[in-house]
Amino acid sequence: MGNNQGLWFNRRSVLLTWALSYLVVLLLPVVCSTIVYMQSSKMLAHEIHTANDSLLKQLREMMDKQIEAVDRLNFELTWNPKVRELVDQHKYETYPEDFLYDLHNATKDLVLYQSAYTVADLFYVYIASRDTVLLPGVYRDAQFAYDEHHRSEAFRFEDWEHILQSNKFRGFVPMVRTDENGDSVPALAYVSTYDYENSQPTGANVIMIDQPKLLTAINHIEAFNRGHVIIADANHQVLVSSLNKALPSELPFSELEENGGTFLWESGEHRYEVFSIRSKVSGLRYISLIPSELYWQKAELVRRLTLLSITVSLLGGGGLMYFFLRKNYNPVQRIVHAFKNKSKGLEKGANEFHFIERALDDTLSEMEQMMVQMKQQHYTLRSNFLARLLNGKLGGELPPEESLSTFNMELLSEDFAVLLICTEDHDVFFERAHGKSENEKLHLLHFIVTNVMEELVNKQHRGYMTESGDLLACLVSLSEKSPETRMRELLQTAHSAQDFLAEKYSIYITVSISGIHKGLEQVSHAYQEALDAMEYKLVMGKQEILPYEEIEKYYSHAENDSGYYYPLQLEQQLMNYVKIGDLDSGKAILEEILKMNFGMHPVSVPVAKCFILDLVGTLIKGLAELGSGSENLLIQNPKRIDKLSSAETLTDMREQLMEMLQDACEYAGAKRQQNVQAAKQKALDDLTSEVTAYIDANYTDPGLNVSMLGIHFDMKPTYLSKLYKDQTGEGLLSSINRRRIERAKKLISEERVTVNEAAEHSGFNDVGTFIRTFKKIEGITPGKYKDIVEE
Repeated sequence: MGNNQGLWFNRRSVLLTWALSYLVVLLLPVVCSTIVYMQSSKMLAHEIHTANDSLLKQLREMMDKQIEAVDRLNFELTWNPKVRELVDQHKYETYPEDFLYDLHNATKDLVLYQSAYTVADLFYVYIASRDTVLLPGVYRDAQFAYDEHHRSEAFRFEDWEHILQSNKFRGFVPMVRTDENGDSVPALAYVSTYDYENSQPTGANVIMIDQPKLLTAINHIEAFNRGHVIIADANHQVLVSSLNKALPSELPFSELEENGGTFLWESGEHRYEVFSIRSKVSGLRYISLIPSELYWQKAELVRRLTLLSITVSLLGGGGLMYFFLRKNYNPVQRIVHAFKNKSKGLEKGANEFHFIERALDDTLSEMEQMMVQMKQQHYTLRSNFLARLLNGKLGGELPPEESLSTFNMELLSEDFAVLLICTEDHDVFFERAHGKSENEKLHLLHFIVTNVMEELVNKQHRGYMTESGDLLACLVSLSEKSPETRMRELLQTAHSAQDFLAEKYSIYITVSISGIHKGLEQVSHAYQEALDAMEYKLVMGKQEILPYEEIEKYYSHAENDSGYYYPLQLEQQLMNYVKIGDLDSGKAILEEILKMNFGMHPVSVPVAKCFILDLVGTLIKGLAELGSGSENLLIQNPKRIDKLSSAETLTDMREQLMEMLQDACEYAGAKRQQNVQAAKQKALDDLTSEVTAYIDANYTDPGLNVSMLGIHFDMKPTYLSKLYKDQTGEGLLSSINRRRIERAKKLISEERVTVNEAAEHSGFNDVGTFIRTFKKIEGITPGKYKDIVEE
């Protein structure tokens, strides 16, 4: 029983998986019921929102029409000429006796407005300077008008007068109005004050909206939703309310903007659904408040039915789920207990099926790991044995013959050779090996080369590969054939490996081949010969086959040679071509020098490196003669010289040397071009200064023109003018005229000469030309300029 309880609470138990599956099936009707309830509630809320929004829009339409009518009436009152004269009072400063007559006429106009604008319950014009109120057909003093229409303790005369004397106020304000029975009732008034004059109020228009019509529309909405309706202005001041009691002061008007006009509001023990809509023609907002208990009354029945169906589903489904879980789990439980006696048991976090699967996987995995480890150890031990054999370390606990037998290394004869493989240009292969690290890519490359070389060598002989530093070494046990045949087969094998690896895997290799030696003790000597042959990759190039026997002949001739051929005359010619930036000639002589040293006779590797560095020194000396050492691009880039000296082949050295020559010639050519441009610019600057000085000295001469300047400086006038304009941005004729006009302005302003005299003394032959030129430059005629100066 205790084990049963443990399995019930095991998070990974299959029992929990089945329980969750049954629970999902059980919760499906529950979820469906919940969705139906939520959708029903949303539909009810949407219907109520739609109804309230529709009625609020009806109220807005009615109010907007009344507001538009009020705006038109206010416009008529404001721009009525009779009313304007009474408000401004300017006329009566001259004709005071006309005031009463105009006052009477203005009240008659208001009677016409009263019949035309029935929306206005009452309207009047307040004249501040006379403290008078104009009503339709009658006028009253302010105190009398207040007592007749607004008298109330809640709305004092000072409050009324303060509103009417405000500066540039226009909008709705709540007021108190005296009805026909003499009772004070709330009212909504539209007040539009006139601008102040001399910091004093001038007057105001007051229009009272028909209160019965407004309240009737509000009561329609209230009767529908049994809520409350409020009209507020842009400053959140309540203008009209259907509430008989005061509106709660904590109503959050700011949320009307933040929540798009609809939100839930709690006030004490009451909760309200608040809806609002903004007027299209004014800043008013119409607000509807519905008690939440009314709002959700219809949804309560749906909620109760939903809860009842969910409860029945959970109770009935829970009992069935328990019954089927017990029935289906008992066989699995017996199997698990049987396996526990022969295994480590069910681990925490694993279910029963995982336990069975893991037991089988562990057994298979252990066997596979043992096989892999044995192969790795065998390969490692064989590689270590081969490395010791190549380096001449034959000593050990086992004789070499037994070690060969242990590592399944078959010897076809007592003759051996060593092949060294150097992999070149890994980039292409590495790009094709996606998703692996650099170390994994290198191991994969060595694995491919090892398998290919061993397979090709084993066709005729027996080959065994191992790593030797950055190189791969292949110990070849040669078959019983003639030495010439065996060497030919080794060369053929090397070529086949190169072609196959390049074509199939984009792996490029250089192979060096030692001579043939007899006995295991001579393997180290063969290995050293392969290393010596590999060094000549510098001279022979990459991706070559380097047999030691051929290299040895070449090497012996190179040691007998005295050095390299590079006389002072050739060095001086190369330096001269560098200094003048002649790239083609520099390449030609450099190719000639390289051909004389590497094409005519053999050169050893150390001498070849020394010779290449000597050529680099020539380039540095050539650039040094062009300027300071701080500008020498080769000295400033020592890494290029390091790269050259560490090049693996003579071809790489030649390419890098040609790039250095090209950079040096381009730098020298740019330097020479820069000096030519600087000299040319200096000549143009000098010419511009001379022309400017000549114009300054002779601009009062009427004969001075572009042709005269061209003759004086022995140049074509148009070409001289173009050069001058390119340098100064101003043509020759414009420059001459500008100086003449400056001279004329000075004569007119300081010496008070006439226009004719100014033209004559500033270098103009014709007064008309002078006037046109003066107006073109200054924008006015010289006569107008003279008048301005004299004023």
